[in-house]
Amino acid sequence: MKKCKLFIFLLLSITGPSLAGTSEKTFWFKTYSIHANGDYQTVSFPDTRISGLPGEPSLPYHEISLLLPPGESAESIKIIGEDETVISGSFSLFPKQYARPTFDTVSHELIRNQLVYQYNGIYPAQPEGKLITQYLNGYAFALSSFTPVRYNPATGKLSYYRKVTVRITTMHSGLSVEAMKNLSSSSVIRDKARSFSQNPEMMQQYPTRKSPATAYQYLIITPTVFRNEFQPLITMYANKGITVHIVTTDSISGLMSGYDLQEKIRNFIISQYQNNSIEYVLLAGNPALVPSRGFYCHVISGGGYDDWDIPADLYYSGMDGNYDANGNHIYGEVADSDDLLPDVAVARFTVDDTSGLHRLIRKTISYQTNPVLGELKQPFMVAEYLYYSPLTFGGPYMDLLIDNHSAHGYYTHGIPSATNSIEKLYDTLISNNPFNVWYWDKTTLIAKLNQGKSFINHLGHANVNYMLKLSLSDITNQNFALVNGIDHNYEILYTQGCDDGAFDQSGCIAAEAVSIDNFLVAGVFNSRYGWFDEGSSPPEGPSEHLEREFVSAMYTDTLPDRHLGEAQRISKVRTAPWVTLPGEWEPGAQRWCHYDCNAFGDPALEIWTDEPTTFTTLTWTGAIDTDWGKAGNWNPASVPTSLNDVIIPVTANKPVISTLNASFCHDLLIGGGTKLKINTAKSLIVRGTVTLAP
Repeated sequence: MKKCKLFIFLLLSITGPSLAGTSEKTFWFKTYSIHANGDYQTVSFPDTRISGLPGEPSLPYHEISLLLPPGESAESIKIIGEDETVISGSFSLFPKQYARPTFDTVSHELIRNQLVYQYNGIYPAQPEGKLITQYLNGYAFALSSFTPVRYNPATGKLSYYRKVTVRITTMHSGLSVEAMKNLSSSSVIRDKARSFSQNPEMMQQYPTRKSPATAYQYLIITPTVFRNEFQPLITMYANKGITVHIVTTDSISGLMSGYDLQEKIRNFIISQYQNNSIEYVLLAGNPALVPSRGFYCHVISGGGYDDWDIPADLYYSGMDGNYDANGNHIYGEVADSDDLLPDVAVARFTVDDTSGLHRLIRKTISYQTNPVLGELKQPFMVAEYLYYSPLTFGGPYMDLLIDNHSAHGYYTHGIPSATNSIEKLYDTLISNNPFNVWYWDKTTLIAKLNQGKSFINHLGHANVNYMLKLSLSDITNQNFALVNGIDHNYEILYTQGCDDGAFDQSGCIAAEAVSIDNFLVAGVFNSRYGWFDEGSSPPEGPSEHLEREFVSAMYTDTLPDRHLGEAQRISKVRTAPWVTLPGEWEPGAQRWCHYDCNAFGDPALEIWTDEPTTFTTLTWTGAIDTDWGKAGNWNPASVPTSLNDVIIPVTANKPVISTLNASFCHDLLIGGGTKLKINTAKSLIVRGTVTLAP
């Protein structure tokens, strides 16, 4: 009886009206750097990012990511500065320039708001960015940003506060109570949410949730025609301890309520997340089979850019709100209070028939279970010439993915150069006057890809049927004959290029690269423009930010996650606070990139970043018959892969390899007095050593 009363009291304390509360955090600023940028300067502090309104002085901003009390939302923000310190000298701070889409190579004049630079007073009038409440796996967060700097544009006087206290006032919110239905029973999910918070002690106020008896990890949503095609994938994940459920779009349409099929699918995902604690969702089909949701976004850059139908699988990843708060069926508007903190890992198989589906399933399984050893630590960095004035090359952006960096106010882990064989292919400046650039070509690129690369990172120009300087007609099995999972591993690509991931359009080059027999097994692509900051030093841009966070998710030394969809999810979570920056909230490209950056492939695909060091031993028993490719003939019951050492002792049924596709193992030991038969035109690929016992 006491427990019942305690539970009722706790529920009332969360759901009933309450007085205003607070979340508070103090930040310290001790060291700064002044950087020359032509006739201008920029000032920066550790853990700050340079931003501002286009044409106005660029200032360093610090992110805010504060957990709020359970059932509450952020109502107001107060920035309290103390110990103001004057920086000696007179400064003309660099005017913030527009972000540019990666297709834009036209030179633009420097923009400068003369009225602002003539203003004799404190700039900015408000030190904080936009304050929003967002929800991550049931936890309420206040997201915003602030600058510790005070600047007088007319006199050039510059100062900063050494101590800044951020105080968020909160109020009871029905939306925050509703969001608590998304609290997860997974300790891993809780730890990731805790790591995103700047006040993790607040998490103790949230209730914990027990794991439901019906819990499973992986949901596949697919058309009826594909319903029975996933058994090899289901079996592979069962061996990894991951349970997969398949649900068709037809059954969801009949079962769920919603404005259209997209909303019904999303409502079904929410129900499975809340009731069964799913972690991964595979959308198995192109938009004609599993529809995408188009988002609206506007970016102020030059004359401005609008798109009313950005294919955004973020819609199926965020579990809060409905991305259409004003009910006008234009999704992703600023007024829609869209969910920027995705809760589940979502990726898509961009296939339209069973043959394409079979190819992608085969590549997905082969990549994870039969890796070609010795080339799993060979990342490939590819970059192009981007812009003339200011001169901008992609190489420095790609370099920020190597080793750890704190450039632009956020710390990211990169690919360790000391333990990886990293190759670079960069367009390179030869001379400024006359202007002369060395450009790599597609022949060189194809040759290098056919040597085996573990993870391709790319920044360059692209469109719907063009990326990596390759046209759609170049995406053939013949061109990538050695990237076949046998000679070399299938590859993974992350590119910041424009439109190459426009999976709603015919001839989408990224979809083709993933779905042919050879070449890519997965990737991250933009369904519309990618964006970079022209001439920024150090290099930065909205697309770059997401890719840095994606790589960091895989290589962090605290909570690494190498699953394709989860690394993609984490990259958006980590980037979300910066959407609140001045110049980013409504007219900014960071929101655009949050929408149009999508993962193609299996969301649970585990990306190789290191060579395997342990190999499970399988012993031949022949308990059923002589078929090498039958799990029941092995102990433990599993068909050998590159990750298995194999022992063949003397048995009545001696193994015979007769399967159509190649068989694999790591080390092979054939005992004395027995034999292994490989039928004509069949093969066994041994990735380790062969031992013949006497």
